[in-house]
Amino acid sequence: MAIPYLVRKKADLTSGERKEQWYAVQKNLQERGGVNLDKLADKLAKNSHFPKGMIMGVLSELGETVEEILGSGQSVTIPGLGTFQTAVTSPGFDSPEQVTPGKVSLSRVYFVADRRMTARLKKEPCYRIPFELYFPEDRITPAMRRSDEEEADE
Repeated sequence: MAIPYLVRKKADLTSGERKEQWYAVQKNLQERGGVNLDKLADKLAKNSHFPKGMIMGVLSELGETVEEILGSGQSVTIPGLGTFQTAVTSPGFDSPEQVTPGKVSLSRVYFVADRRMTARLKKEPCYRIPFELYFPEDRITPAMRRSDEEEADE
């Protein structure tokens, strides 16, 4: 595996003045929505002894079940994948008894990836998508062309 990226110019304002620099930015080479349920079930079936239909059934129920558990105030941890959690918020009050259920709301549902999975993914190499595939022809410099050729030779 390798993680694709593009090169884009961004404004850096951290020093107090505007300075434009070039940065790597994520490029997902996928259809909108990423890997769908059918493709995920295919891959899981190939990597396990469970039939695709059974896997699709379990995955189809996963969202609703996780929602139910999160709705009861618990988190959901899937070993090797990560943890789904919720966070609540409220306005500030002068006394604790003013913080009533009607004034508290869910602020977000979030996912924290498993640390081991994150560590493994951080070891994956990255590769630059050739400039010619996303830069206008008239903006590609000779140095950029050489860089594309050098990466193609590797």
